Amino acid sequence: MSTDVALNNDLTLTEEKKITSTPVMEFYRGKNVLVTGGTGFIGRLLIEKLLRIDVRQIILLSRPKKGKTVEQRCDELFGSVVFMNLKKNYPTFMDRVKILDADLQHPGVGLAEESIDYIVKNTQIVFHAASDVRFDQALKKAIEVNVRGTRDLLRICEKIINLELFIYISTAYSNCPEETIKEEFYPPPSDPEKMIQLVEAMDDHFEDHINKTINEFIHPWPNTYVYTKALTEDIVRQFGELLPIAVVRPSIIIATNEEPIEGWTDNIYGLNGVIAGIALGIIRVMLVNDDNDADIIPADIVVNGVLAAGWQTYIERFIYHHFRKHDRAVEAKNTSTDMKAVVRPKTKIYNCVTGNDNPITYQKIYDYSIQVGEHCPPKRSLWVVCHNTTTNKYVYEYYKFLYHIVPAFLIDTYLRAIRRTPRIMDLYRKVHKFATVISYFANGRWHFEKENMQALVKKLSPDDQAMFPCDIAKINWPRLLLDVHPRIAAAHCQRTDGQPGGGQEADTADAIRALVHPGGVLLVLDSAAVLHLQVDTVLRASSQSSTSSTQSIK
Repeated sequence: MSTDVALNNDLTLTEEKKITSTPVMEFYRGKNVLVTGGTGFIGRLLIEKLLRIDVRQIILLSRPKKGKTVEQRCDELFGSVVFMNLKKNYPTFMDRVKILDADLQHPGVGLAEESIDYIVKNTQIVFHAASDVRFDQALKKAIEVNVRGTRDLLRICEKIINLELFIYISTAYSNCPEETIKEEFYPPPSDPEKMIQLVEAMDDHFEDHINKTINEFIHPWPNTYVYTKALTEDIVRQFGELLPIAVVRPSIIIATNEEPIEGWTDNIYGLNGVIAGIALGIIRVMLVNDDNDADIIPADIVVNGVLAAGWQTYIERFIYHHFRKHDRAVEAKNTSTDMKAVVRPKTKIYNCVTGNDNPITYQKIYDYSIQVGEHCPPKRSLWVVCHNTTTNKYVYEYYKFLYHIVPAFLIDTYLRAIRRTPRIMDLYRKVHKFATVISYFANGRWHFEKENMQALVKKLSPDDQAMFPCDIAKINWPRLLLDVHPRIAAAHCQRTDGQPGGGQEADTADAIRALVHPGGVLLVLDSAAVLHLQVDTVLRASSQSSTSSTQSIK
C-alpha cells in the first residue's frame, strides 16, 4: 500500500485513492449533509470521508461542553490528525462546514428557529450518529438524548423540502436479549412515546427511585444504552413509513483499518480501554470466556458501510418512485385491475458485524499479542503485564483482590508517603465498575444475520469497493494485529492541532508507548484522550520494565 508519512514519520497516513468518480461518490457529490455526533469517534471519520468525496456542505450540529463553546470544540475537532490529509489536499475544506448550536437533550434538539429554517431549506442527507453511549447513564438523560432527541430530529426532517436520505447509526446489541439478531425491527421493550412522557413528568424523588431499581426496570436489557437504542429503533421504524430511512447497526467498533490513518482511535472505551488497561499492567484479571468470538469491526469499515447503505437506500427509493410514476400514467389509460402495484421499499437494517464471515476469538487476539510482545513490549506499566481470564465469578473475585486491590493499597500508601495524591484505588473502582458493565457482552454469544450487508457489498462496483471497502471478510486480522498496530506503537503523541508535542506532550508520548499493548486496538490517540487516563501519575510512580505473559485461570 502506498502511504504518505507525516509529522517526522510519527504517523502513517493512508494515501488518498486516485479514484475520482464512482456511483456512491456521485450520489454524495455536491450534496448538503447534516451530521449529528460529528465530534465523536465515528462522526469525525464520517465527516472526513464526506469532505473527501466532495459534498457541497457539512451542516454540523454541536453543543457547548465542559466550558468550551461550539466553535472551540469544532476547532479541536478539525485540528485532529484525522483531517491532516484534507488540510494537505483541500486547504479550504473548512469553508464547506457550517456549525449549528444544538443539544439532543433539549426539546426540539435545542435548535433555534433560524437554524431549523436553514436545515429545512438546505439539507438533503442526514446522518444521525449522536447518542449518549454511557452504559450507566441515568434513564432520564438516556431517554432524553437517545429517544426524544432522535424523535425530534426526525420531526424536523419531515419538514425538509428535499430530503433524500436519513441514516440512523444504532448498535448491533440493541436487541441483545435475543440470541439471533436479524436485520429487522423488533418489538420495543416499552412504548417509546410513553417512556418520553414518563421522563418528562419525572420529579427528583421518582427519578431517584427509578435509578435505584434500574436493573429491574429495564430487564432483560443490561444497561440504559442498549435499552434506549431499542426504543429509538421503534421511533425510527415509525418515521420510516414516510421518510427514506436506513439503519446501520455496528458491533464493537475498534481502531481504523486503513483510512485516514492506519490504526487510529480517539477513545479508550470498550475494548480499547481493556487493552489499554492490560498494557499498563492495571487490568490483570478479567471475567471473560476467551473462547467467545470478539465481534469487532474497524471504524473505517463502519463509515464505509454507512455511506454505501445510504447510496443503496436512495437507489431503491428512486426506483420505487420512478415506477410508481409510470404506473399512475398507465393506470390513467388502462382500467385493467390486473396491474401489479410496485412494492414500496421497507426501511432496511444493515448489521455491520463480523458474524461468521471473518470471526476472531478473544483468545486469538491474546495469541497475536504474545507473538508481538516478544518484539515490542510496553516500555512502562503499573506492574508486570499479566493477563488472566476466568469464567468463574468466585475465582474472579479472589484474583481481583489479589491482583488489583492489594497492589492498589500498597501503591497508594507509597504515594501518600511521598506526598503524592493517591489515585490507584480510585482507578480500580472505575475499572471494576467498567468490568461489571462489559461482562455481559464479553461472555454472551449472539448470532448476527447480515444478508442485507452482504448483498450491499456485492452490489458495489469494483471502484466503489475500492473507495468504500466494507467487506469484513477481507480484513486481514494478522496484518492488523501483528503489522499495523506494532508499527504505529512507536509513533509520538501529537497535540490535537496536529503539531509536534513538547513538555506535557512528551510525557504523553511515553504514555502512548505504554498504552499500545502488542496486538491491541489502542494505537494513535489524541493527547486529551490519553491524559484522561491519568496515567502520568501511574507512570511516574512505577519504574518497572514490563514483560508480557498471558495465562488462563481455570
